[in-house]
Amino acid sequence: MIKENLDLIIVALVTLSIVLYDVVIDLFLSALHLTFEALHMLFEWFELGIEHTVEHLFHTTRHGSQTVTFYILLLIAGLIIYWLWRTLPRLCRHGIDFARQAWRRRKAECLRYWLSLSLIHKLKLFSTAAAIMYLGSLWAT
Repeated sequence: MIKENLDLIIVALVTLSIVLYDVVIDLFLSALHLTFEALHMLFEWFELGIEHTVEHLFHTTRHGSQTVTFYILLLIAGLIIYWLWRTLPRLCRHGIDFARQAWRRRKAECLRYWLSLSLIHKLKLFSTAAAIMYLGSLWAT
């Protein structure tokens, strides 16, 4: 049933996201804030782990272990940047190719679906989409 009505579901979700843009933006920003907060906590945990490991392995002072931790983190950041510099162009190329293939496939599916509909079904689909947009515009104001 979902496979048959996938187009209507996508149209409904896009329409809802347009009509309820403030809710969508709020949910997106809340999820983004949660993600950054979790990443910050993971980074602090990782940094503290390195600092305590250096302090206990080499019997350094707090300042010395913080200095060594800074340079270790700088080295790790440099290695990550180098790895991204080497792999990002390839990943972008694969992503662009995948997006183009998905766009062509979806476009062909939509065209095939539209051409397979009778005139009555085309009118039903158009009137349903128009009614949803009309009701959404009334609800939003």
